Amino acid sequence: MAGISVLVPFDRSREARRGLDVALHLARIDRRKSRVMPIYVVEVDRAYPVDCDLPQQSAQGEACLAEAEAAAKQAKVTCEAILLQARNAGPAVVDLAATEQIDLLVLGVSHANTVFGGGGEQTALVRGSGAGIDLGHTADYILSHAPCEVVVVREPALSHAPPVPHEFVGR
Repeated sequence: MAGISVLVPFDRSREARRGLDVALHLARIDRRKSRVMPIYVVEVDRAYPVDCDLPQQSAQGEACLAEAEAAAKQAKVTCEAILLQARNAGPAVVDLAATEQIDLLVLGVSHANTVFGGGGEQTALVRGSGAGIDLGHTADYILSHAPCEVVVVREPALSHAPPVPHEFVGR
């Protein structure tokens, strides 16, 4: 079996950490041939050239990627961390996935995203009930344009937690 290349946007958020954990778990299947590529995108405002010097934002990105590299080293998985500057993170992630011929993109998202009725103007994942979950513009762009499979990772919603078995109640 050939290894896989897994791209994972990483920004130290709880959602991104869960995404990185899943990416590392998947890459451990064949550690010798798989690689995980955490990516941090510094988004540059249109008022500045896209390649302008942003030392504070770049340092924050480097610190995030160092954390991801440490997690990969602990998991004994090959890691190639990438720091990019772009106008928008979504297109930067999608372009890198295409350029690097990524097999899988793992995207951590929050369960706290807005839920709205089916008449909303926003693009969203739509459930059978007609309600949707707004994933945000970056996640929406990645899901709509990624040239590879995308795994979306989120924590279980608290309102959907499984009931506690009766034998454990009152102990």
